[in-house]
Amino acid sequence: MNETKIYLNTWGAYNEGCIGYGWMSPEQAREFIEQDEERDGGEWFIADIDNYTGVDFGSLDYCNVMDIIDTIEILNNMDEWERKEIAALMEYLNTTDVQDAIDKKDYYIIYGDIEQYHDCCDESIDFGNNELLERYFDYDAYHRDCDFDIYEANNGVCILG
Repeated sequence: MNETKIYLNTWGAYNEGCIGYGWMSPEQAREFIEQDEERDGGEWFIADIDNYTGVDFGSLDYCNVMDIIDTIEILNNMDEWERKEIAALMEYLNTTDVQDAIDKKDYYIIYGDIEQYHDCCDESIDFGNNELLERYFDYDAYHRDCDFDIYEANNGVCILG
């Protein structure tokens, strides 16, 4: 994965016509702010995020910049699958608050796709030694019933909540 970059500015500098302080890694952005927190009025904002790992932060205009930097660092430390889970959970929760989805992730059962979910459902069926019953069992109808309890996100990840 390429490194996520943040484009920082302050409202004071922006109002004076400054387009910002350039692209920085989250670590560089944190250090830059800490060098002079009151630079150009000190009202920091993130003008843009490059390569933000597929997770939408929503509006960044009046957010806490350090919180966003912390969240980006958390996302950067996740693998691709975990970031897909977060994006799916944000869709499921209908939120643009990435940190909220990260905080709530452990409250949900998340499957890679609908087939993986169906496999888990199938494992819960116990026919005992009745092969006749197993032969006539309608798995398609059973899966349709199971699907009432699952949310399938646009990226294919399935959430049971």
